[in-house]
Amino acid sequence: MPYLGYAAESETYKAAGIADYNALQVHAEQRLTHGLTVGASYTYSHALDEQSDIGLFYTGNNALNLRSGYGSADFDRTHVVDANVGYTLPSPFRESSLAGKFTSGWTLNGVITLESGQPYSVIDFSGAVGSIYFSSYDGITNPVVPLKSGISPKQALTGKSGAFGTPALNSADFTLPLLTGSVVTSANTAQYGIPGPTADAPNGDPYETGFTTGQRNIFRQSAQMRGDIQLVKALKFHERYDLRYTFDVFNLTNHASFDIPNAEVTQNAGYDPTPAADQPVSGPTGSYGFYSPPPPSATSSTPSAAASNSDVPEFELLKHCQLKC
Repeated sequence: MPYLGYAAESETYKAAGIADYNALQVHAEQRLTHGLTVGASYTYSHALDEQSDIGLFYTGNNALNLRSGYGSADFDRTHVVDANVGYTLPSPFRESSLAGKFTSGWTLNGVITLESGQPYSVIDFSGAVGSIYFSSYDGITNPVVPLKSGISPKQALTGKSGAFGTPALNSADFTLPLLTGSVVTSANTAQYGIPGPTADAPNGDPYETGFTTGQRNIFRQSAQMRGDIQLVKALKFHERYDLRYTFDVFNLTNHASFDIPNAEVTQNAGYDPTPAADQPVSGPTGSYGFYSPPPPSATSSTPSAAASNSDVPEFELLKHCQLKC
């Protein structure tokens, strides 16, 4: 009981961060004329925030730098169009007549909705991102996997939805936010990590990653469309009572609207957290790393400048990760 009056499982929540919403809304409506009613609305908007959830987990990127996750909100939809129409069918007979009771009171309604898709990020909870803080598992934030330098979000798209086998994103266009520091050469393999010993990493730690900045929610799912139609029959048999029958058809055109692709990847699945001393970390073929310093015969030096993206080993998203995280 570290503090008097607080249980060991106590939690505290604090409101933090910035959110913005800007929108232009337009609505046009034709009131009932000869049985016809028409309405249409259009919203052009942009919702931005540093995370889009309230609760135990931080759904941004780097919890130590909230501004690094500032971008389109998870629920942002740039364009939204809603249109509705209602038409009361005319009856050739008086409503009070027997024939009028069957031919009157019919209404046809329709609703069409068109909207932009929601934004999303590629995230990795396995420790391939943010390993300097969370080791081999990040279960607190949504660590974003960044694009390679010079690759735009549009270039990373394959043009597919991801629903039928072909991924929506090109894995070769992604990289990892490796921290650069001491370069350890062993078995003619250059390894980038952080100098040791430090408070954050053991001596000779070859691979560590941090967080990226400004790449949250840079992708967007495909636009969504839906059209519904409804046929209504109202039968009035008393001043206070009537009977209403509705026949509804949802998604009349059977248009396929896909959700956000599964954007969670596990690049660090082959990591062995308990290898023998001075033995390569077990993992996919070609991976190399040490849990403790390499043999004395290996050389170690500190580069004069941080390694550029071209110097950092490439990692293939969705296949493997050559990390000691």
